[in-house]
Amino acid sequence: MKKGNWPKLIIEVLMWGLTLIIFLPLYFVFVNSLKSGMEVSAMSLSLPSVFHWENYKEVFQSGNIWMAFLNSLIFSFGSIIVCSVLSAMASYIIVRRKSRMNSVIFNLFLIGLIAPMNMVTTFQFMKALHFINTYHGLVLLYAAYFMPFTIFLYNGFIRNLPVDLDEAATIDGSGPLRRFFVVIFPLLKSVTVTALVINFVNCWNDFMFPLYFITQTDKWGVVLLLFQFTGTFYGQDQLLFASALVIMVPTLIVYLFGQKYIISGMTAGAVKG
Repeated sequence: MKKGNWPKLIIEVLMWGLTLIIFLPLYFVFVNSLKSGMEVSAMSLSLPSVFHWENYKEVFQSGNIWMAFLNSLIFSFGSIIVCSVLSAMASYIIVRRKSRMNSVIFNLFLIGLIAPMNMVTTFQFMKALHFINTYHGLVLLYAAYFMPFTIFLYNGFIRNLPVDLDEAATIDGSGPLRRFFVVIFPLLKSVTVTALVINFVNCWNDFMFPLYFITQTDKWGVVLLLFQFTGTFYGQDQLLFASALVIMVPTLIVYLFGQKYIISGMTAGAVKG
């Protein structure tokens, strides 16, 4: 190896070492989820003397975890689908129909990226619409909450799509909806997957919205169920670790399937084509 390559190799090894640090918390949770109650009290990184796989069985038998999984799936998939379709349509209109009004609307969406949500006002609004303790209420609330960021992503990508596509579709007899869903929307695959993955993870791990707007425990998602487990499994930390790992699995699966699109989706609007 050439002498000039050694600094580069050392930096690469250091970077790989730093990258592996993110797996340390995951390893800590995994090994402690398989220990006995006595062993887990030490909170160490060592492997258990006996692997207690029955901890996971007890988690599934003790709590209403299947219902919590179903609730979280309804909230997550419902909100990301509604948010993605509406955000793509709004961005398409904002980009293609350039006007002062559309520019103002786009800037209002951008304000949503930095302005904090007022929970009291939101609660009163949801209560007036009879959306408290309803699946559709929380799905629409999450969709509205994610829309500013999603519109920002779509806006940068659609600006780089040639207008010739719209004109060709119009000449072929396509109306506005057919032009959007058949010609334009399939071209937004990378940015759509990026928005789906990011919004799914944020929705799945959210603690605040279900806490404020869902008071019926049978409609709680997995994160609030884990919070409930801190009392149910008090003094049994190995079961809490097992619960946390089980709840984490769907977000890891979604990320692994969509991770190859995330970088391209985030940088799609960075360079003007």
